[in-house]
Amino acid sequence: MRITQIMLSKGFGGAERSFLDTALELAARGHLVQAICCRDFVEIEQLKGVERLRLETIRSGAEWNCLVSFKIAALIADFRAEVIHTQLRRAAWHGAKAGKKLGIPVISKLHNYVDLAHYKNVDRILTTTEDQRAYALSHGWAESSVSVIPNFSRVPAVSLVRSPSSDPLRLLSYGRLVKKKGFDVLLKAFARLVAGGVDAHLTIGGRGPELEYLRDLAHQLGIDDRLSLGEWIDSVETALDWADLFILPSLDEPFGIVMLEAMARGVPIISSLTKGPSEVLDDATAYLVEIGSVDALYDAMQLAASNRADSLKRAACALVRFQESYCADAVIPRIGAVYRELVSGVTD
Repeated sequence: MRITQIMLSKGFGGAERSFLDTALELAARGHLVQAICCRDFVEIEQLKGVERLRLETIRSGAEWNCLVSFKIAALIADFRAEVIHTQLRRAAWHGAKAGKKLGIPVISKLHNYVDLAHYKNVDRILTTTEDQRAYALSHGWAESSVSVIPNFSRVPAVSLVRSPSSDPLRLLSYGRLVKKKGFDVLLKAFARLVAGGVDAHLTIGGRGPELEYLRDLAHQLGIDDRLSLGEWIDSVETALDWADLFILPSLDEPFGIVMLEAMARGVPIISSLTKGPSEVLDDATAYLVEIGSVDALYDAMQLAASNRADSLKRAACALVRFQESYCADAVIPRIGAVYRELVSGVTD
């Protein structure tokens, strides 16, 4: 199948990861893929020189910029795409206008709870959770026009969870350093853990506007020598294989691809009960805590530190769940089925 993938943002978060991984995985499985992205996309090098993948770059314009839609339509027409798959609001707007002009079905992945007016020309919305699906239905979308397909990760799954390292206990979290990720909550809980006598080290990977605030907070809490903060993680696999415990302290997390990465590498997980993690994880697969609660996060960290056999048992269950439902082999065929349905008009 000839598939156009569109994503027009410059940075790199969960939605951008989804675009990159989906394009690469489809090409690896024999499809002809056109990847249209902003020429300043920070991970653009990963799309260069890939067999069966044609990379196209454009200047990313606002929704009102009709020239962007015309340019995208011209690129898609030249590629002779059978289906268009977009990621995020701007790509949905421009991609759907191009699809309507060319008579090509358009699928848009909904990553957040955004104004769905930007998706009015889309043929099918993909949501990553049932909660997002309910949101789309509550805004007038027909049930037949919304499909739930979770995110996946291309991070290779381990065959077995490994035994924890010797002390110190290695804690890991990463993501964009913004308020909604809850890293300040994590620092406060970690300070209590260390003050209680647990020999531990915390790494928080990523960059963002909260970096200096978090550094100041860590200094105030007296944990500078127990913390690595703001490090850029080049290899997710290496970082996770170093860790004994992965923590997702988000205040708002529509899905959370990072938890899939931890599941794949067999790392025990503590997560706040935000919307995405609460649909993927449960008490058999992770330690789940109240959103924004320093006390609850500290209690879970203390429990995991004191009973490592239990944390490994949960990690093993999470690994099985990843292999069954959240690896590429589990998710990509479901996406392909939606493509075929829209192209042929027949449900598999």
